[in-house]
Amino acid sequence: MTRLPLILPCAALAALAFATGANAADAPFPARPVKLIVAQAAGGGPDVLARLIAQELGEAWKQPVIVENKLGAAGAIAAEYAARAPADGYTLFVASAGIMTIAPAMDAKLPYTPAEFSPLIHLASLSNVFVVNSQSPVKTMPALVDKAKQAPTGLSFASMGPGSTGQISGEMLVRSAGVKIVQVAYKGEAQAVTDIRGGHLDFMAAGLPVALPQVKAGALTPLAVTGSKRTAALPDVPTMNELGYTGYDVSQWYALYAPVATPRPVQEALTRAVQAVLAKPAVQKQVMELGMDLTNDAQKDFAAFDRAERAKWAAFMKAGGDMAAR
Repeated sequence: MTRLPLILPCAALAALAFATGANAADAPFPARPVKLIVAQAAGGGPDVLARLIAQELGEAWKQPVIVENKLGAAGAIAAEYAARAPADGYTLFVASAGIMTIAPAMDAKLPYTPAEFSPLIHLASLSNVFVVNSQSPVKTMPALVDKAKQAPTGLSFASMGPGSTGQISGEMLVRSAGVKIVQVAYKGEAQAVTDIRGGHLDFMAAGLPVALPQVKAGALTPLAVTGSKRTAALPDVPTMNELGYTGYDVSQWYALYAPVATPRPVQEALTRAVQAVLAKPAVQKQVMELGMDLTNDAQKDFAAFDRAERAKWAAFMKAGGDMAAR
């Protein structure tokens, strides 16, 4: 007896496809590994924070959470990749203030725009700290400024490229102290710190997570912090404002973003999950030891902060011209 192939009517096929899709959509999130994209090299502030969060989320979700470092173009490569990823919650961006609010104010031709992202949660904030090699005779910020003024072409300064808070810290020093500096761009803070330690460059404004271990080890001398207030991690180090540079305030921060078309329920689930991680005392202790202050502001408050930061840096760029050409 010959068996004929089973042929379902078109309506039945459509119903089957709809049911399959509905079941997939209703599956608990996440149902597979999640990627956290980081624009900085391993060992930098956002990388360390991302890996801490990834470990906790992986344990809570029983799914791998993978940190993927995509370097280059001062963060634009990572940002473009994250913006173009499928908007399903499985590819997220752990971004810095420089990438999301400063660089777009500097360059209208970036391959991404902040509008392509939904801000999920403000993770942490921190100050940069001006540091020199501990073998340098310079031990204070005024001494560094004096040395820079005496140098015919200025001092060499390591930064993470245009739009980074390290570069902005140097630019604000140029504007407020009237000194010359020669900026040397790096892909990662860890390598820049290594070159400062080796005496290859004069100074930099490093993020606390990278600088703090070197300061504690006696390899770097901290001169001043770039935020509006002193940091608990280095309580004896003055702010630039305290040293007479009025209005000097460059604070770094890190946050989690998703592609803008990510479904709202998925965005909310992600935000709640990360909030729960940041609420853990053990996580708070580790973050504080890195020199960061936990923020944990969720979507509504963070979105308002994000808009205010972009407006602030747009005004700063307008007042000072094109810094990328320096």
